Amino acid sequence: MKSTLIIRQATEADLRSILLFEFRNRGWFSQFLPKQMLRQQTEIHLKRLLQKHIKRVQYLVYLPNNVLIGRFNGQILDNENLSLEVSYRIAKNFTNKGIAQYVLKNLLLVWASNGVRNVYAQVADHNKASIQVLLSCGFEINEVQKGAINLESEVHDCWVYRWSDSFV
Repeated sequence: MKSTLIIRQATEADLRSILLFEFRNRGWFSQFLPKQMLRQQTEIHLKRLLQKHIKRVQYLVYLPNNVLIGRFNGQILDNENLSLEVSYRIAKNFTNKGIAQYVLKNLLLVWASNGVRNVYAQVADHNKASIQVLLSCGFEINEVQKGAINLESEVHDCWVYRWSDSFV
């Protein structure tokens, strides 16, 4: 299945698809993302993220039949574009199929070839699948922030992972 995926940079023309993706998966994502982050997924907020002058890059993952199944966000953290933070979401029906790992490995290659030296990712301590994805892509634990992720059900520690081109 991974060889048939379409991974491409998002544009403002994708806004409707992204909003629908977020709406359909809101319950699933709420298990891993704070409520305030989910509330931000409005048309105005997402449209701003898709504008070119912002230091963010959105990537979408589609099936060949044009169904959006995942979304990756890279946020540049410094003025030299040497570091960025990645976050991602995969629709529930497409988890545990190696898709996040496949896409992230490819994005790391793209980013590294464009000069990015460090990539960070934050994950709730109970999100074992994402932790496994990050480890399999060469990330290492960088920091633990106690009680930093407040979900509806409970508070979790935030594990910050780091990938570096020097790890490769």
